[in-house]
Amino acid sequence: MKGMRGIEISVGIVFIAAMAILGYYTILMGQDPFEGKELREFRVLFSDVGGLSVKDRVFVKGVLSGEVEDIALHEGVVETVLKVYREFPVYENYVISIDTNAVLGGKQINIDPGTKKSSDGRPLNELPDSFQFEGRLNDVMRSIGSLIDDNRANINASIYNLRIFSEKLNTDRSTLGRLVGDDTLMNETEGLVKDLRDTIEDSREQAPVTSFIRAALTAF
Repeated sequence: MKGMRGIEISVGIVFIAAMAILGYYTILMGQDPFEGKELREFRVLFSDVGGLSVKDRVFVKGVLSGEVEDIALHEGVVETVLKVYREFPVYENYVISIDTNAVLGGKQINIDPGTKKSSDGRPLNELPDSFQFEGRLNDVMRSIGSLIDDNRANINASIYNLRIFSEKLNTDRSTLGRLVGDDTLMNETEGLVKDLRDTIEDSREQAPVTSFIRAALTAF
């Protein structure tokens, strides 16, 4: 009885500790990480946002820096309003993309602010926050789907050829099919490998004798 009571007390302590940790992180995650911080506003146009939502996070070079405040559709173009609190310059070679959050799922916006100079050393201008930025959607599944659609004819032809090859392989009239289904080829191959192995071993055993004869002949 005392043993059972001890187990029950231990389980109760673990349960209470787990609930306390869960409550702590619930409160922590419920807080606004940008509250009280001075925010900058960026307006970014996308042709497609792929399910992006308000409150999705914005990262600058992988660092959490803001969130999506608004999404609106205007004449076939999606205009998003981003609020970020970190100070960073944005140059002409910036890249803004919508990506899938690999850990939590959903979408996030990644900003690469660019550099002062281009790859060929040409100086680049710094852009103001009021600049009309443009972004792109990085959707792996859509890219795969587009690739399949663009190459559907080649894929169908490859599948058809594979089926024909498989059918021929399964028929006795096919030379390759007979070779695959016949154990003779396998047995002959194993015998060849064994003979080769024996030859190599004989060569190793005769190597000292051969070396001695070669040395004796050289001496004369």
